[in-house]
Amino acid sequence: MEQSRYQEIAIQIAHSIVMSEYREGERIHGRSTLAGRFNVSPETIRRAIAILQNAGVVMVNQGIGITVTSKAQADKFLRAFDQKTEIHVFLDELKDYMDKRRELDLKIEGHLNKILLYTDRVMSRWMDVAEVEVRKNSEAAGKTLTQLRIRERTGLTVIAVVRNGIEQFSPSTNFIIEGGDILLVVGADEGREKLQEIL
Repeated sequence: MEQSRYQEIAIQIAHSIVMSEYREGERIHGRSTLAGRFNVSPETIRRAIAILQNAGVVMVNQGIGITVTSKAQADKFLRAFDQKTEIHVFLDELKDYMDKRRELDLKIEGHLNKILLYTDRVMSRWMDVAEVEVRKNSEAAGKTLTQLRIRERTGLTVIAVVRNGIEQFSPSTNFIIEGGDILLVVGADEGREKLQEIL
């Protein structure tokens, strides 16, 4: 967090007191002199001195000016500021971690949605069973599933063959196709069109 200019000035004055540049009981330059030294407005100096007076570091008396009251309080003020700065650093790091976590959560959610979409497509494909009948005079009659190479040529999977009303599930690759058989297949629509041409 960026600190205000008057806070910076308060810290610099407190540091000067701790380093004995200003001693207890000693009068500090007036506001106008300090304003010129730090190249800021008198209002900014008033704010800085108000912070130090509230912390018990200086005392402002009408007609006397700004007087250093406690080096120990100046040191305490600086240590408190260091702790505050450290807390802000931790907060900034925590915010950064939280931003990264949100970004990671969004990526995880995106991947989950992709997986769900892909799963839905796969499940829809495998649950959509079509029936393709082998023509009586089909050239495929008398050939095995291996010889017909249905999967390679169409991308379809034959999950069953119905012959005379009896289902033959998971037929072997050596299963011989006959005219009038009904093949239960799963796969894309374009594959079914290719299979109809074969059968």
